[in-house]
Amino acid sequence: MTEPAVTNLLREIAKSSEEITFVLDGTEPDAQCTLGQVIGRTASRFPQRAAIVSTGFAPLTYGDLQRRLEDIRGQLRLGGFDCRARIGVLMPCGPEAVLAILAVACCSIAVPLDPRLSPTEIDQRFDMLRLNALLVPQGSDTEARQAAERRGLAIIEAVPVGYGQLGLDVTVRAADRAAIDAEPAPHSPAFILQTSGTTAQPKLIPFSHSNMLAASARLQAWFGLTHQDRCLSVSPPFYSHGLKVTVVTPLLTGGSIAVPANNAIVALDEWLDCLSPTWYSAGPALHAAMLDKVSSLADVRVAHTLRFIVSGGAPLLPDVRDGLQRVLGVPVLEHYGSSEAAQIAANLPPPGPNRPGTCGQPPPGTLAIAGEDGRFLTAGERGEIWIRGPTVFSGYLDAPELNQAAFVGGWFRTGDIGSLDEDGFLSLHGRLGELINRGGEKIAPAEVESALLRHRAVAEAAAFAVRHSRLGEDVAAAIVSHPHTQTTTAEIRQFLQGELASFKIPHRVLILDQLPKGPTGKVQRRRLRELIDRAADHQEAVTEPDLNRGPSDLEAELLTLWRKLLKADALTIDDDFFASGGDSLLAMEMLLEVERRIGRALPDTIMFGTETIRQLAPKIAIEPGTQPTPFLQFNASGDRPALYFFNGDLVSGHSSMRRMVELLGPDYPINSIDPHGLHGEAIPPSIEKMAADRLPLILDRQASGPFVLGGFCNGAIVAFEAARLLMAAGHRVGRVVMVDPPTVSARAAAQAILRPMKRLVSPYSLRWTYQLMVRLEQFFYGSTSKRVSQLYTALTNPKKLHDAVFNPYDTIPRALWEPYSLAMAQYLPAPLEVPVTFYAADHDGRAWRALSSQLEVIQVPGGHGGCLTIGPERLVAHLRQRMDAVPDGVSSTIELYTSPISTGSIGDPVRDET
Repeated sequence: MTEPAVTNLLREIAKSSEEITFVLDGTEPDAQCTLGQVIGRTASRFPQRAAIVSTGFAPLTYGDLQRRLEDIRGQLRLGGFDCRARIGVLMPCGPEAVLAILAVACCSIAVPLDPRLSPTEIDQRFDMLRLNALLVPQGSDTEARQAAERRGLAIIEAVPVGYGQLGLDVTVRAADRAAIDAEPAPHSPAFILQTSGTTAQPKLIPFSHSNMLAASARLQAWFGLTHQDRCLSVSPPFYSHGLKVTVVTPLLTGGSIAVPANNAIVALDEWLDCLSPTWYSAGPALHAAMLDKVSSLADVRVAHTLRFIVSGGAPLLPDVRDGLQRVLGVPVLEHYGSSEAAQIAANLPPPGPNRPGTCGQPPPGTLAIAGEDGRFLTAGERGEIWIRGPTVFSGYLDAPELNQAAFVGGWFRTGDIGSLDEDGFLSLHGRLGELINRGGEKIAPAEVESALLRHRAVAEAAAFAVRHSRLGEDVAAAIVSHPHTQTTTAEIRQFLQGELASFKIPHRVLILDQLPKGPTGKVQRRRLRELIDRAADHQEAVTEPDLNRGPSDLEAELLTLWRKLLKADALTIDDDFFASGGDSLLAMEMLLEVERRIGRALPDTIMFGTETIRQLAPKIAIEPGTQPTPFLQFNASGDRPALYFFNGDLVSGHSSMRRMVELLGPDYPINSIDPHGLHGEAIPPSIEKMAADRLPLILDRQASGPFVLGGFCNGAIVAFEAARLLMAAGHRVGRVVMVDPPTVSARAAAQAILRPMKRLVSPYSLRWTYQLMVRLEQFFYGSTSKRVSQLYTALTNPKKLHDAVFNPYDTIPRALWEPYSLAMAQYLPAPLEVPVTFYAADHDGRAWRALSSQLEVIQVPGGHGGCLTIGPERLVAHLRQRMDAVPDGVSSTIELYTSPISTGSIGDPVRDET
């Protein structure tokens, strides 16, 4: 489809609908206005339409978004920053980062910075970018902020607008003279992006408002985007693809974006159900992780709202593409783009042109295949991809020689090798240069080599790509040491932690006597790739595997887990996790599973320099806290109220608290109390006896109230009973925090059934009846899509329905689950006048109002199994507010909640006056 055809298509849609955002008057939309003007036009026409949704937040409407953009613009102008000011944005991934980048781009020039950059890389960027200011989270004390302050850069702080509200304000020191509030020119940069090249220095790409609007119009026409579409934004917004495709394009086309709480963990309940996207775009690694998650769900087609999936950044394995299409029932569309020009070619949803295994068709006249002599080649011939058109940038900043080589007669030379078939479909065949494409993240070998050469022992260095089953390519390196010096692979990789972002650090480092070179002295990277297969002959001496002994119990358990995750039955305890197909997503999943099995948290850095099971097992064994205990105190020196939390996790115990403790911060003492039986101790037969047995653990550490008790699932019920015992003994209880326990026993109707059953039926029948009631409660409390999915399962897979009732927790040993299920079935709680905060994920906390008139119910994301690990940020922020009200006594807390509260959006509970 040609660019005029794109415009004509959009114009026709505009005639039949009021939903088109762009002003189309016969000229390209990118020539007409800026990003801020387009978003402002949508906001004025449809102020109540959702623009950004994120787990745990109330949706941000276009009207609210426009007010945020205007407020931030006003603050920046007062700080002296005009439309030409370059403002670096260094924020953690999340909706706040999206808002910050967008707000700056609408009024000045946004320079997104990857928060994973090392201090050395930050200094390098500051040298190149000539920033006027750096925008960071309020109160942050990162090395990047310190580096900016040393250079005299203005610091702009991003301030959250309030609990449960999506948005941010900025604080900046007022300038002696406010900047003129002029609108950016359409052809001026909205963003300055950094990309790796074949040189050690990143290249700076100014991408203008007009470039961005043209790119959005192209994607809108290709994929038929409307205001009803919602993009799941899981790619980092500080790089080209995540920013242009998954953030700005949906907003410029009047749709919405969905930002998950944690884009590093594929959480299907949150991503596909809670956020309800209609499409997402990502690199191959995330698609592979998504396929792993959805493959085991037979009913996933019914439970999602996707209509297509887009893949880019690197070639997608056919098995992953076909698997996603089979399981999710939607087309997976590969496309081709570059940081310098956004999206260039794409396969389209049916009935549009689509040829699997290619990158789709480019608009005619915008792409050519050129030979070494600059002659355009015919169909089937391979050559360099040249591009032109309104999405192509104007040239690299401060690089006249590079631009002279990159542009030829109005065409931009991409450096990619490709070919066009007879029907105009584009295929990729590599690069002219040696750029490493690690799952869509481009890494310059020269940048890695420069970092290696800064090590005292390294005389020569070469970085190169090696094949990777999930990422496509990974980084490897070879070094030659200076004479009379020694180093190790572990020392080199440890050194690089301070020099490079983690994804650029080679997982394999060869230490050689000399680098293989050709007649001209150029390093032969092909031979280095071959050497990787024989790395043991060249690397430092390592401990030889003891072939006379089998793996230890821990090693054997890790081996089973690794084989499952990596889908490699032949894996041994001496095989490299990353070289065998692992990536950062799988590593995180693996560590969480290990923590769940061993019952304690592990440091995030435990995998660094630890690539094999033989190396990992001893590290796990010597980590502090090896001897399990039912009581574990975090942040003992904190000065805020202590929380005694019955974690309720019958598998992981204390480690399930890891994310919650991290988010609350060091000022809040958190005391984790394991359930009975987790460490081999006897399980009391009732909730009352469980609470009584654990009570001395609390009173030994705090003699008097007010106490703050909490718990998850069964632990929340034990916490409620422990509060009753404390109050009966004359102690004050400031609050009980209940995280998604079943509420069956709190209902009068259920108690009327269960009370006589305790005397008349067997424990098995009582437990079965209780579990059936729990499942019915979850069914009726769930979303419509979940109900449809569960009904579909019941009709098509009766065994799965049977297991959901009789064996719902297949990861919990029956020796633990059965006594706890029976204890909860027998527990019929009586009312207790104590403030209760109920965080509801899969259970309807409003039933607890029969037991406490001082109740608030807060909806949280993640489902029952993930509410403490998937997006717990908002739960913790709300909990912090409640805990902060406790230290001076409970009178103010009780006074605050004198009427019942029913379920509201998180952070904004709705009072129930009935």
